[in-house]
Amino acid sequence: MLGNFLPRTAAQLEQAEVALDGVRAAFGATQAWVWSVNTEIDAFADESDDESDDDESDDDESDDDASDDDASDDGPGAWRFGPPPLATTAPFVVERFPEIADEFDGDDFGIALKLAGPAVPGEAAVLDAIHHVWLMHYIDGRAEERPFRNAAMTFDAANRSALLWVDRFTPPTPPRVMAEHVMAIVSALHGIVPIARARFAEASMRIKYAGISGDTTPPFVLAGNPLREAFDAAADPDAGEHAAVAWAESQREWSPQEVAAMYVELGQACDPDEAESASAGVRMFDRAAALDPDNDDAATYPLIALVRSGQVDTALARAKTISRLHLRVMTVDLVADHAFDRLADALPLLDRDAVVATSNEMVAGLVATIGSRLPAELPRVLELLPDEEDMVSHLHAAAFKIEDQRLRLAVLEKVISFTEPPEPGSHRTNYLSAHNNACILAHALGDYPRARALADGALPFADENPYIYHSAACAYAAVADFKKALAQVEQAVAHDYDHLDRVEVDTDLGELLQWPQFQALFEARRARRAKSEPVIEATSESFATDVLACDRPVLVDFTATWCGPCKRQGPIVEKLAAASEGRYRVVKVDIDESEDLAQRYDATSVPTLVVFVGGQEKARTVGLSDAAELRRLIDGAG
Repeated sequence: MLGNFLPRTAAQLEQAEVALDGVRAAFGATQAWVWSVNTEIDAFADESDDESDDDESDDDESDDDASDDDASDDGPGAWRFGPPPLATTAPFVVERFPEIADEFDGDDFGIALKLAGPAVPGEAAVLDAIHHVWLMHYIDGRAEERPFRNAAMTFDAANRSALLWVDRFTPPTPPRVMAEHVMAIVSALHGIVPIARARFAEASMRIKYAGISGDTTPPFVLAGNPLREAFDAAADPDAGEHAAVAWAESQREWSPQEVAAMYVELGQACDPDEAESASAGVRMFDRAAALDPDNDDAATYPLIALVRSGQVDTALARAKTISRLHLRVMTVDLVADHAFDRLADALPLLDRDAVVATSNEMVAGLVATIGSRLPAELPRVLELLPDEEDMVSHLHAAAFKIEDQRLRLAVLEKVISFTEPPEPGSHRTNYLSAHNNACILAHALGDYPRARALADGALPFADENPYIYHSAACAYAAVADFKKALAQVEQAVAHDYDHLDRVEVDTDLGELLQWPQFQALFEARRARRAKSEPVIEATSESFATDVLACDRPVLVDFTATWCGPCKRQGPIVEKLAAASEGRYRVVKVDIDESEDLAQRYDATSVPTLVVFVGGQEKARTVGLSDAAELRRLIDGAG
């Protein structure tokens, strides 16, 4: 069966029928529908308009009010062969139309469909095909990029509903046209797969990223909320609540899971800061939980509504008996934010099991809150924290939200008590930073024996974080262990520590500043740095002399003025050149000015950094690189 589009000639019809016979034979298909996408978005329309505006910019008599009719909010937008099919009505209820045109959010756009009638084999494949038909209109074959980032059809087989979604959707056409286009698409789909109801809806983060996160839970799509319609049709909230309950008890088309989700949406519309409205919301959430015990929102939102509306005792009593342990921690966090005077009453909800069941980010945030507002309880809460890598980074960040330095130090000492993260990355970086900052804080507090002990524990990591050499030197000097302090300064100089200029005059080093050995370190450093040369800007003509004939290793930074990462790379290589001490040379090559060099050395992606020794490439890295990585690259190639 052919629908919606027929070939224009008998020969084309015959060719189409042969193709469909092949499909039927291969897949056992019994019906087929064929669409022709006869227009597409014009990705270059704005550029044409800009050029036209430039040509007329000197015309003082031009009528500004009469320009760009096609680009107005009411116009069809930029289409190469006229607008796509549009519709303002559908043969079924479509929620959020036409207001979607005023509420349009290009970051999250889509339409959810509730299918009618019995399930038909292959209906999901048809929905997926229709999703492609819809978006094909927005792809200009001449353009390098699509006007959206991600798009997919998500099918909820259990409830026979689907979500056709797209994000970062920015075609050059008004939202009204986009909404009416979707209406036309799903109206045509209705002739193949009957639709009971639809609504414009965005995709949740879970739907978008389930594949990446490894979530294999079957998707859930709610394609409408007639329960909300029953509520809104009543004269007042009390009557609306009764009408909603009556509808829910009488209907047979929607599953308990779907009705539970409708109740949750209705509860979320209640004002959580007003006691009567919040209580009505709680009743909605509880009805949702009775229908679908697995609905997380039905368990979460009552606690929010109760705490925010001042019903803290009720919230605490509910949280004590709740099976979702992480909600106990969330309740404490809510009390801290909205009823701080009751925080002490909420803290008994915290135990090891509840903390372990909660995200490390939330737990660390609560640590910061308690450290700032109920400090006497901080030691007990710190004892509950799990020894996990992810906790290292979150707790390190939380420490710096606490103003009291002694409490901040206690949190940092908890961080360094965790198991050392073995792999390079943010967790290890924060673990090392915690060692350094704890030593600095103890010194600042005048607790010099503690600072020395922390320095001893930090030194094994100083090669990775040379800041530790500085803080340890101050800690040792504070307890008059100047020989050990000098040893740390020597290591800081050897590692070309970023703030050596501060070390040279740091009064926390005490009498060490006057030691001849200390002064000699910096005199020798200045003599070596005098041998450094600045970054050389090489060209195609000078490359052989500046790079290939150099008797030292040469780091070449292939860069471009339009490249954002290159701009951040620039100061790094300049600092590297200033610290070269004549041991190596740093050269910069603009790939647009010297295209032949970029091609010869395969440096079309920037920044690309290549080390040459004796005129031969010995090592390279692509992308923004820090100074330590580049030093390793140079040392390894030399």
